[in-house]
Amino acid sequence: MSKRKNRRVEMNRPIELQGPRGNSRGVVRDFSPGGCRIQQADAKVHCGMRLTLRISLPDRIEPIEIKPAVVTWTNQDAFGVEFLALSTETRARVKMVYDLLLDAQSTADSERVIALPGVSWK
Repeated sequence: MSKRKNRRVEMNRPIELQGPRGNSRGVVRDFSPGGCRIQQADAKVHCGMRLTLRISLPDRIEPIEIKPAVVTWTNQDAFGVEFLALSTETRARVKMVYDLLLDAQSTADSERVIALPGVSWK
């Protein structure tokens, strides 16, 4: 297994997966600009499989679509994917969310507040 390019940040966000064996749902447990770990009981994936991902990130209501993502490892209840080709807009959104989560999870201040630019809670 190759070394990761970025540190992963903890996440607990719903994800929809679409692949050659149909559609399913899971939970993103950790995340980086280059990939993520998806928890899914009895996942029907194998290394090298290409998937389309729809991840509900905390910055906007609408999910982000990532395709293709390739499965890089599997175990009984989780698997890892690498994001292969992100558009400029998608890459910027993924990086912004990652940087905010990394900053929040790296700080010693337990009362840290994350401000997401352009988010309206009306």
